[in-house]
Amino acid sequence: MNNKPTIDFLTHLPITRALLNDKERVFLAVLKGEVKTRSEATKRLSIRSTTISDYVAELLEARLLTEEPSEHVGRGRPSLTLGVNANRVVTIVFQVISQSVHTFMVNLAAQIIAHEHVEASPDSDNAALEAIFLNLYNSIVMKLPAGAELAGTVFSLGGVFDRTTHRWIHTSRWPRMHNLDIRHIFPDKEHSVTLSRTLDNELLIHLLQQNESTLLLHWGYGVGFAFGQSGDNIVEGGYAFGEIGHWHIPGQNGLCHCGQKGCLETVSALWSIGRAVLDDDFQAGDDEEHIATMLESRALSDNPAVRQAVEQMTTAASNVCRVFFPKKLVVSGPFVKNAGIWHAFCDGFEQQNNFFGQTIPVLSVSQVNRDLGVYGAAIPVLEQGLAKLLL
Repeated sequence: MNNKPTIDFLTHLPITRALLNDKERVFLAVLKGEVKTRSEATKRLSIRSTTISDYVAELLEARLLTEEPSEHVGRGRPSLTLGVNANRVVTIVFQVISQSVHTFMVNLAAQIIAHEHVEASPDSDNAALEAIFLNLYNSIVMKLPAGAELAGTVFSLGGVFDRTTHRWIHTSRWPRMHNLDIRHIFPDKEHSVTLSRTLDNELLIHLLQQNESTLLLHWGYGVGFAFGQSGDNIVEGGYAFGEIGHWHIPGQNGLCHCGQKGCLETVSALWSIGRAVLDDDFQAGDDEEHIATMLESRALSDNPAVRQAVEQMTTAASNVCRVFFPKKLVVSGPFVKNAGIWHAFCDGFEQQNNFFGQTIPVLSVSQVNRDLGVYGAAIPVLEQGLAKLLL
């Protein structure tokens, strides 16, 4: 459970765009590390050496490739080694972590080359969050490498938002924020500003690891899911797609942050049962990774709040799987880092999905760490910026 897989992003970067010409094949081969010299490119790609030289010259002029003398061994002139100018295209990713707003600058090599963050008070409203976003942007853009092209800014968000209007409608972190127009914060920027779900970005990483239909369920401060069948086929749905945390639970009457009563989150989310599970160790707004560490070592099988949460979450997961019938169900969040909770969830899920003699989806705990989720948000925008330079 503690082994975090890694992804070779240089291999997977151009995932949503077909490479249509030989120049793009040359760049991709260098990007993947498959070729390091012009002669290797000629042999591996079966392209004439004169044509390879023309393409390399164009890629050098676009500053997408570099060509430097290799370490000289023996007699003769040293050979020239091709490399990728990883900072030629970068993107900025905003992400909410705990009670703070973070911004990351990511390059073509999937490296985070700059990072800024600011704590945001729980009572922050639209004006306060807008000021934080703008200040963070102005701070990180000052770290743009020389010669780099900013492909765009991505807001990787949780909660409810509308991609078409660029409005962040609701998040449990800051209940006073409502209908924040993200695009309005950057009215004069020439580059694109896009919104994406944090869960979709994490799901993209899972699909890169194993390309089969996957339902990703998050169980933490909030409850929601994402579903996809391949890297370029993640279901987006409407503005509140996947927000099963706000399904109504019969017999429940607790007030939810969304303004309704009896939502799934009122009996399962950290914001509602955290104190009942962790007592005084629970601090509202604490980092989910820190809470996962606290939960991991605790015996919670007899905790009434935990038992109720597991029962409701297994039912919710089963119902969603009956809609999408995924091959894999991956669960993320701090609760499933506790072995007892995870086993109880698996047992309950298996009992509820033993029907028609069909096998249940493969169950696993997500091992995608936070940085990989940032990369997942950056990849589509990096691809777009790269495609423009490869024309």
